[in-house]
Amino acid sequence: MIRLVFCLAIFFLASMSGGSAQELPGNKRARDHYQKAQKALQARQLPLARELFEKVLEQEPTHYDSHLRLAQIAELQRNGVQTERYYRAMVRLQPDNPQSGPALHWLGRNKFQKEAYDSAQYFFEKSKILLPEKSNLLLVTDLYIQSCTFARQALAHPLAIDKVSLGDTVNFLETQYFPVLTGDSETLLFTGQTRERDENIYLSNRINGRWQLPQPISEAINSAQNEGTCSISADGRTLVFTACNRPDGYGSCDLYISHKKGAAWSTPVNLGDIINSRSWESQPSLSADGRTLYFSSDRKEGQGKKDIWYTARDESGSWTAPRNAGSSINTIMDDVAPFIHANGRSLFFSSDGYPGMGGFDLYQSTLTDSLWSQPLNLGYPINTIGDQVGFFLSSDGLQAYYTDDVADPGKSKLYTFALPANLRNKITPTRYVKGKLLNKSTQGPIAADITLFDLSRQTKVGEYHSDTQNGQFLAVLNRDSEYAMHIEKPGFLFKSLTFTVQDSVSVINLEIPLEPVEKDKKEVLNNIFFNSGSVELGQRSRIELRRLTQFLTDNPKLQIEISGHTDNTGNDATNKALSLERAKAVVEYLKQSGIAPQRLFTKGYGSSKPIAANDTEENRQKNRRIEWRIL
Repeated sequence: MIRLVFCLAIFFLASMSGGSAQELPGNKRARDHYQKAQKALQARQLPLARELFEKVLEQEPTHYDSHLRLAQIAELQRNGVQTERYYRAMVRLQPDNPQSGPALHWLGRNKFQKEAYDSAQYFFEKSKILLPEKSNLLLVTDLYIQSCTFARQALAHPLAIDKVSLGDTVNFLETQYFPVLTGDSETLLFTGQTRERDENIYLSNRINGRWQLPQPISEAINSAQNEGTCSISADGRTLVFTACNRPDGYGSCDLYISHKKGAAWSTPVNLGDIINSRSWESQPSLSADGRTLYFSSDRKEGQGKKDIWYTARDESGSWTAPRNAGSSINTIMDDVAPFIHANGRSLFFSSDGYPGMGGFDLYQSTLTDSLWSQPLNLGYPINTIGDQVGFFLSSDGLQAYYTDDVADPGKSKLYTFALPANLRNKITPTRYVKGKLLNKSTQGPIAADITLFDLSRQTKVGEYHSDTQNGQFLAVLNRDSEYAMHIEKPGFLFKSLTFTVQDSVSVINLEIPLEPVEKDKKEVLNNIFFNSGSVELGQRSRIELRRLTQFLTDNPKLQIEISGHTDNTGNDATNKALSLERAKAVVEYLKQSGIAPQRLFTKGYGSSKPIAANDTEENRQKNRRIEWRIL
């Protein structure tokens, strides 16, 4: 629901001349007081102006314009009781005067803030009749009327949630906001503001289920200036954050990026004038794979005041020119604090430009075929009359984190709650696989490139890199997909894995050894698929075969053996023949892809070289395989 800075209307009215709202008092003494009061008001001498307008009313209690000016002064001085008193007097004196339109609007807004939605709607409906057509205030009034209806329905059907503070250990500052977590939900980052109003980024680790005392993230990132509203990649190794008033900045606040190697963060780098402008850029949200970045900006090309924008990396790894998220997301008002879920399709954001509970509400939209759905208000009591911003949802779609100041306005805290079923059903959950890459010969960690493919769609869905210091990686997986994972490092045999999301628990914390390119080293081609009892390669095999072709192209002196293997079902002769024909099918593909025949050899071992006992279907499936070996 929209937040209106009503003082803009106040100054607009205060600067008006002529018209019925400025009719002079008939009483001479009142007229003298009025003229002096107007001069004091123009000079922004509010106490004096208030005193003089009050003297006008002592002489002429029904003077409409003096009630108007006293209401404006009271609002500027944040005196709600006096503001309401004088606006009500205006409406009572001249209910059809166009100047009473903004007064009625204020009375409606005042009731709305008190959650008296029936009374609020009454005043809004009255004000609407008096407001100029196509004026911003009329648009705002229409939105408030819709919000009254929405709020009544939301209060009548509250969501069953239990908002829980993250506790004093985490909420240890005057104000903390914009929580973000890594893909495994074991590391929490947020922006904290000290009593001196210095903003920095803090980090807390969850150990044995308990959040530890937050620490400043790094001296390389936090500085004497303000740093905040950050986003971190799922693997916890790429950080994008907001920094303001830095010497290398392009505008008031810019977006910066830093990378983690081992335990150390790199010196932040400004994302450059492709993304940053002379305007305000802030509140980044990085996709799980680190390739798409959403943020909020007030640049002039937007739909309203602050809009949500996004940029993506191209094939070279460079960020492309930002694009506006469009009118499906952005309104004529403020749309801020985007969060893109790990599934890459669920966008959460805060807005005061849609019907809601008040202030900034949280909304969710789903991306389908390049189109965003109509934003959904998350409902009450997730949203309240206060401001709700900085939403984050765990990768599995179960646990939400966000900022709320309803308990202590102006001093926001971090809260968590289990996402209600009606919202959870709209989110495609993700899982993650994490592990460590090792040199099999030395057992030392190594850095390598990791590519994730969706086998059913035959598309690349993620690119990752293991840490150069410890070899660790984390990749996010969407539900109901079968994946191929390729791990590549120059000088090593490429490694392939296959799994579905349901298998992800079993592959977490894997230690994956990579074989150096040496004689007799071998690997299983885990993503080669044949139809049952057939030697015909399945379509899902193409990704793996193309990768093997590329490896042989990059290593032109290597010769390899392609060997087929079966389980022990059936007789030996049949199994040996089947395994040989399947190996030949792979070699034939490689030949047709340009690999010289003299570099390729085949062997059918049947069931003679099992890698697992043939006692379960799962183990028999492991034994049905294609291997390649360096000769």
